[in-house]
This record gives sequence, C-alpha cells and structure tokens, in this order.
Amino acid sequence: MAMPANFMAQDDYLVTQAELLTDLDRKSLVYLYQPLVGAVAAALYDALWAQVKQHPMFTRDRRPHTTLLSTLGVSLSDLYDARIHLEAVGLIKTYTQFDTQRHYVYEMYAPLRPEKFFADDLLSIALYDAVGSERFLELSHAFTVTPVRRSDMHDISKTFTEVFHVTTEVTRTPEDVLAVRAATKPVASPVAEIDVNKVDWDLLQRQLGGLGLGDGELISHQHAIAQIAGFYGLDTSSLSRLIGRSIDVVTGKISEPLLKREAEQTYSRDGVSRLRGNVKQAVADATKDEPETPSAPAAGKLTADEQALLQRAKTLPVREFLEVTKKAKNGKLFVADNERFAVQKLLDKNVFSAATLNVLVYYVLQNRPSISAAYLNSVANNWINDKVETPEQAIAEIRDFRTAGNKTAHKRTAYGRQQRKEPVPDWAQDDYKAPQGPLSNEAKRAIAERMARLQNSGKGEA
Repeated sequence: MAMPANFMAQDDYLVTQAELLTDLDRKSLVYLYQPLVGAVAAALYDALWAQVKQHPMFTRDRRPHTTLLSTLGVSLSDLYDARIHLEAVGLIKTYTQFDTQRHYVYEMYAPLRPEKFFADDLLSIALYDAVGSERFLELSHAFTVTPVRRSDMHDISKTFTEVFHVTTEVTRTPEDVLAVRAATKPVASPVAEIDVNKVDWDLLQRQLGGLGLGDGELISHQHAIAQIAGFYGLDTSSLSRLIGRSIDVVTGKISEPLLKREAEQTYSRDGVSRLRGNVKQAVADATKDEPETPSAPAAGKLTADEQALLQRAKTLPVREFLEVTKKAKNGKLFVADNERFAVQKLLDKNVFSAATLNVLVYYVLQNRPSISAAYLNSVANNWINDKVETPEQAIAEIRDFRTAGNKTAHKRTAYGRQQRKEPVPDWAQDDYKAPQGPLSNEAKRAIAERMARLQNSGKGEA
C-alpha cells in the first residue's frame, strides 16, 4: 500500500496504551503475530512498547519519527508499511491531528490471548497459511496448558469466604471501588476484519507485472474486479492468479466473462472457504444455528439464532453464503447458474453491502428451494424503499414482516404486495335475492332495444 504524501519523518508522535501488556503478550507477539506482520512490524511494536508512559503529556513526551527510523534502521516507507500491518491485526490504533504541524498518537493494544487468537477465524487461518500445518500445530501446543483431570482426585481448595472476612457488605460497593472499576475497565480491542470490496490495487499491479497486461486495463476493470473479489471472498494473491489466466496474450486485455468463469471454476473445484476452513463445516454450523420456529425477541435485541445469522452474513463471502444456506436446508440442493447470476448481478448494483445481501439471500431461501431473479429483485426493491442498509436492519425487516404477516396473512400474497380487492356486483353477493314481480314498461322497453341491437349486430357480421 502506497505511503501517503503527508506522512513525514519530521512529524511528531506520542505512544499511549489502551491495555496493560504482559510477558505472555511478548510471547504471543513473537510466535503468533510476527509470522503475519513481519519482523520489522514486530520490532516497531516492541520499540513503541518500550516508549509507553503511564500518564503521557503530549507537549513534553512527543518526539519526531526520525527517532524511530534510527532505532529500527529502516526507511520511512518501511516504517509506514510496518505500522499499517500492526493496525490491520489490531495491535495499534493511529490517530492524527494538525496544529502547527501534523502529529500522531499511537495507541497500543495487547495481543489477543492465545485461546482467542486460535478461535479467531481470520487470524488463525492467516497464521496457518503463513507457517503451514506442521508449524501451526507446534505453535498451538506451545500455548496449551494441562490442568488436573484425574477422576480419582478430590478438590479440597478453600473458597474466598472461608479464608477472608470482608467488612463491607458485598451488596454496597464503596464509591472508590466503583471509580477504580470504571478507570480500569478494558477498552475493546480492534477487530481484524475483511472488507470484501477492498482490493490492494498497488500490490495487485505489482503481482501482475510481466504478464503482458495492457496499460490502464486494471483501472478500466476496477469495479468488476472488486465485485468478483467480494462475491468469492478472494484475497489479492488469489485474485492476481485468476486475472493472469484471464488476460488475452495478444491484446493484453482482461476478459471479464473469463475472469468470472475462472473464479467460479476455482471455487467449485476447491470448495474451500478462506474464512471458515471449508464449506462442509460452514454448512454444519448453519444447520446447527437454524431456528426451528421464529422467536419473538425483545425490542432492539437479536435472538441467539439472529446473532448466529448475523455472524455468518458478516463472515462468509456471498458465493459461499449462498451455497451454505441452500445445503443447510437440504444437503442435496445445489446453486444453479441462474441463481448465482441473479445474486451476483444484484451485488454489482451496489445497493446493498455483501453482508446485507447475504441476509436477503437467507430470507428468500426460507420458503423457496431456489432463487428467482424476479422475486429477489422484488424483495430488494422493497428493502431499498424501507431504507434497509445494514445486515442488522435487514434482520429487523424480516422480523417485522413475519410479525405483520402473522396478523394479516389473508391480506398478502407476496412480500409487500397487497391482494387486489376487485369490486363484487350485487348479483354475486351471498345474500343477493333476485327481484320478483312483473316488469315495468320501462324495463321491457330497455330489453327490447338491447335485443334489437344484438340481432342487427349478428346480421352485420354475417
């Protein structure tokens, strides 16, 4: 990623910390994070850690970036690259401000505890990709503990109240204790996330160098490439390989249809999720989380099933979410080409984020074995009209519709569409009674006129 032009060595910086750091954090940094961010980024984190002050004063404790450059022995661009790698994995946050000159504040965060690191989908799989299976298992064993599990042993440990006597009632917490709790409450650590529509274009351009790509081709196909990356959850390296196979060797042009075909064939052949391990496991998770009946949560809160749906929608690429949702209903169901085209075309319109589109796919497949473009677009237009923009709002929209549907099911035939109520003539009413008695002279005359017109009309046609 290119370094911003306004990032200069003379700019001052200050180091603060959002969490206390321990020796375990140092071990986690070296063994778990360094394979991801690189040695320079790990050294930068260590250098910033050494400069942390408990109560820093900006005017007194700030220093120029040249201090870091001389400490690490790297260029300014290397320093910037190391910094953004630390930001990406949630180890620091960077803030900036401009008064007489631009200055920065680097806020330090502790590495995730090993058990949370290995439970994190992005970080653990990224480490697995970086070090390989054998080394990954070695690292996991280094952070594994062995508690007492002998069934023939008895726990004779004393409890707190058996040893200590607390003079203050537990139900009446002193104000000083409450103040200390608030001051020492941990700050939420940054979360490593994938932005499915974000492609590292500089890296992609470098990886495609030497493949005969025509000038301006990457820019002219930027939108389509970003959408394909988001639809399949492709990283930059995977994307560059697919683009390389989609370049015309004679003209140097990128074929978008060929690129889409290559992406689908690669996905179908590998069947591997870059986020969740594999499709089979994701299907198992989706089946486990699938609600048997809709539940009624408290206002503004998500049920456990809705939270599981939200997690899948935010984590899985659209293509994988589509397949997982279908197979969760029936393991023999498959994604047909027309379904994939319909969902991909809607994603291309940029009316919904990938996560919101995933919730839409989930909704459409609840009562249907497959997706039709007409119905998908109909529901999408209703959501756009209702200003649904986030996956949370989409889940609320589904819940509201189900609630309304249970009350007025006889008035609706499809999402957002009221049944037409045709006017019913008097003679079709259940309580209609035909008039009795002799016809009036006026009624007889009207009937005679109608019969004459009918007879004349018949003669004309003959």
